[in-house]
Amino acid sequence: MIRFNKNTSPLGELLGKEPAPLVHDFHGLGLCSESGLHELLTTTPRECLKAKTASQQRQERFSTQNISRHKVLELFEKTEEDMWIVLHEIEHNPILIPLFREMASFLKENLPPYFGNIRLCTGSIFISRGTASTPYHLDYGSNILLQLCGNKHFLAFSPNDPELVPKQALKEFFKGDATPPSLIYSPAFEKKALMLDLKPGDGIYMPSTSPHCTDTQGSQVSVTLSLSFIAPVAEHLRRTNLFDSKFPHLAFVPGWVKQGLLACYEPLRQGFGGRQPQHKSFKPDVFQSK
Repeated sequence: MIRFNKNTSPLGELLGKEPAPLVHDFHGLGLCSESGLHELLTTTPRECLKAKTASQQRQERFSTQNISRHKVLELFEKTEEDMWIVLHEIEHNPILIPLFREMASFLKENLPPYFGNIRLCTGSIFISRGTASTPYHLDYGSNILLQLCGNKHFLAFSPNDPELVPKQALKEFFKGDATPPSLIYSPAFEKKALMLDLKPGDGIYMPSTSPHCTDTQGSQVSVTLSLSFIAPVAEHLRRTNLFDSKFPHLAFVPGWVKQGLLACYEPLRQGFGGRQPQHKSFKPDVFQSK
């Protein structure tokens, strides 16, 4: 079961447009045992294992690096050390498939029709321990994150506030800069945050380009499951910003024209060896009927 926390979630016209708390009942699974996590770490393909410096300041650049399985297991077993690792592209892991399918069903049943037909997604698990944090950053995909074990302090911000997400930052982001120079964190922003202390059974939904940052503390391992997805509404935002950055003198052109032109151009560019518009990790399979 996954549902919006109706006591605190935005409803009506805001549903889907703003970060919102979730509740779920997946936290009682054996995945969070030491043996369950060890099995996950030993069966995940090595190219999907990444890590970063455990603790970072809000304004630092957020970047992960590939890490060997040996190093991951060594870090996991040294319980006194701070740790931040992520397993990417794991939506087809046999242990996790039922959870991801349930998350996909939740999205289909709850997101407003204007989001369009969601086809592309990718699954991840974030594992942290000790003093660990993620800086202030954006993701292209919308996300639902479920806290499975341990705790996580989560700050999520509106993607619709130009003080938090300047238009220039969006242009830089959609041109390929994962940490746009114009996305600048200020401690004053925290008064605008959806601030949650996630515990097992809690979760959060975030639309595309919602700034967010996290903290974990203590010796208990924190495990967070994520399904990131791309909806047509996010593609419209991306294409509009790309068009405006390439042709600023044509900003007056209607949005549907901008989107249509790029929708035709991008497959042609990709066919001639150009960069694909979405990260290669986003795939359609999870949303297919089985």
